[in-house]
Amino acid sequence: MSNNQLLKFAFIFSALSFGICLLTYSLLKRRLKLEKKKSFWLLMTFTGIAILMISGPLAYRYGQASIENIGQQALQFAQYFLMGWVAMTLLTFFALEVVQSFLGILAIPFKGEKRIFLTEGVTKGLIAATSAATLGGYLQASAKPRIDKVEVKLPMLPKSFDGFTMTQISDVHIGPLLHKEFLSGVVDDILALDPDVILISGDLVDGTVEQLKQQVEPLRRLKAREGVYFCTGNHEYYSGAEEWLAHLEEMGIHTFRNSNTVFTRGNDKILLGGVYDFTGGRYLDSHISDPVKAAITGENVSCKILMAHNPFSTTVAATADWNYQVSGHTHAGQFYPFAFLVKLALKYSEGLYQVNDKMQLYVNRGTGFWGPPNRLGKPSEITHHILRST
Repeated sequence: MSNNQLLKFAFIFSALSFGICLLTYSLLKRRLKLEKKKSFWLLMTFTGIAILMISGPLAYRYGQASIENIGQQALQFAQYFLMGWVAMTLLTFFALEVVQSFLGILAIPFKGEKRIFLTEGVTKGLIAATSAATLGGYLQASAKPRIDKVEVKLPMLPKSFDGFTMTQISDVHIGPLLHKEFLSGVVDDILALDPDVILISGDLVDGTVEQLKQQVEPLRRLKAREGVYFCTGNHEYYSGAEEWLAHLEEMGIHTFRNSNTVFTRGNDKILLGGVYDFTGGRYLDSHISDPVKAAITGENVSCKILMAHNPFSTTVAATADWNYQVSGHTHAGQFYPFAFLVKLALKYSEGLYQVNDKMQLYVNRGTGFWGPPNRLGKPSEITHHILRST
């Protein structure tokens, strides 16, 4: 990010953090019917949370803080964990307000103990429940990514490529909370699968090369018969996309730039291509995502497979003769209850989809996590694609 982009980010993120914390405070204050002194301390608590939510990203992004520092690690964990708790609490109580208003419960003239139970008692119970859910989501986020094996039938795939395997990781987000120890475990799991090709479909890092070059060293161990390939996600553009592309190339990872490569078995050929992130052109004019350009080849190929971080790339890719697209980006909502909203909002949120009669799409849930260390109900994923001809 440029300094101007960082300042814009700081302003927007600060406003959102204070707004979300103030709204959560207002909902809890009203439902708990707090007296003035307790209300003041609740307000101070949420003000402190908002300050933490702001100071962590600014120290890391603007201050280029080192994640090797124990104090920084504590700050980053505290702000992201609290961010998840506040977000879950806000959504839970907002949903409660909507449900009660819809059912007309608030209009029922309950008195005495019944009123206290339906306001203060339920509120305290829900605070405890959201706190427990946040802790449970953290434990799930701390677990090893699940290996999902997916068989994909591709009518255009030559018989000689039947059983061709591609292991995909996406949205690893090595940075403030996920470090080389986590990535080393992911690399071990990938190598144990012994795939024909390894795909890294964007949002690998959250931080600059200078901050994270030691943290991504485990990637040097990645090896596959047909190579290791990378395409940018939106978070690479917050961290210096060109610098990361150059560094990954130096590590032996091929980076796709609206480009492709061809794999051959006997007389048969298939194409693997990759594009810049769907939003890349907003940050660098030379990084406009172009699935049409990425499909161009002088070779006579039977099947075309596209790496594109954002599932939205299917809009153009479906018109460019791609047969299979692998993506990430959505995190499948990352944790409930946000997973419900993502499922409603996005056409493609996770798993395998038939885009049209010629093209399929797979959306990886994310191998790591971003922001809150929470994957409640949506475990991290390493995808092992097994391609089948029909």
